[in-house]
Amino acid sequence: MSEKRIGPEFKALGNIMKRYFESASSLKYVKSITGENTFILSYLAKNADEPIYQKDIEKRFSITRSTTSNVLSLMEKKHLIKRMPVENDKRLKQIVLTDEAKTLHADIVKEIEHFETTMRRGFKEEEVDKLLSFIDRIKTNLEEAQKGIEGDKDHV
Repeated sequence: MSEKRIGPEFKALGNIMKRYFESASSLKYVKSITGENTFILSYLAKNADEPIYQKDIEKRFSITRSTTSNVLSLMEKKHLIKRMPVENDKRLKQIVLTDEAKTLHADIVKEIEHFETTMRRGFKEEEVDKLLSFIDRIKTNLEEAQKGIEGDKDHV
């Protein structure tokens, strides 16, 4: 096995990505927006024509129920989202953007497009496709390992 480890590289990349969004020039005036919030806001805006629930955000961003709940609670306090009761199931709450968040979305889209362009600089499209397939494989490996760990806990 190579001495270079994948985990610390992903952690470092995640930290760089977070700092990028936290210092994004067009978003500096919005103290309530973090990198994590921008991804969720963009996801909600792109899927505004269909109902989105907490479980959808958990699945899309591979985050736990408690983390998602905390993030959404903070976003609600910042007036970025509303949790709307669903008529046929009062236990479900649909996650929707506020008007304030919708006005911020255009700036966020510009930043994300710039971010993607910056990350892809110097890569051929085939290289990006290959990188994404490697990332998908790593995610699958970790998800399967996590299921195994959780399964082992059930048998104790």
